[in-house]
Amino acid sequence: MRVQYAKTKSDCIAKEDGTYAPKEKRKKQEEKAAEKKRRAEEAQQAGPNAAAAQSNGTGYQASRLGKASQEPPAPPNNILFIQNLPDQTTSMMLQILFQQYPGFREVRMIEAKPGIAFVEFEDDGQSMVAMQALQGFKITPENPMAISYAKK
Repeated sequence: MRVQYAKTKSDCIAKEDGTYAPKEKRKKQEEKAAEKKRRAEEAQQAGPNAAAAQSNGTGYQASRLGKASQEPPAPPNNILFIQNLPDQTTSMMLQILFQQYPGFREVRMIEAKPGIAFVEFEDDGQSMVAMQALQGFKITPENPMAISYAKK
């Protein structure tokens, strides 16, 4: 058994003695928390104004697609990464959509993250054909698919 002595009094003992003074670190943490809360409120107030400025009303979807296109494109792969799928999309729907292209193997939906899926083909060339044909395909009027190569 090891016994180690405290370097300072605990807060509850200091409060009991009447010698309690808040530490500088806590003050800084509280200031950061207050600043973060204030920024969140400002962003929330600015959010409706920014959304109203969008003429097509699909600001959220456009931002999701924008993030995907800002990343450098992955090298060609036989597995396609599908994004921006509506929550009600099933693997059967995607299977029907992709099996019309040669070399189709399988669809894998990610249950933990709705809105994304992986579609596997036999080789890179066949996945490229399907990707070019279905890029931007709208499963619903609001959800154009964003297709890219999966990272290896």
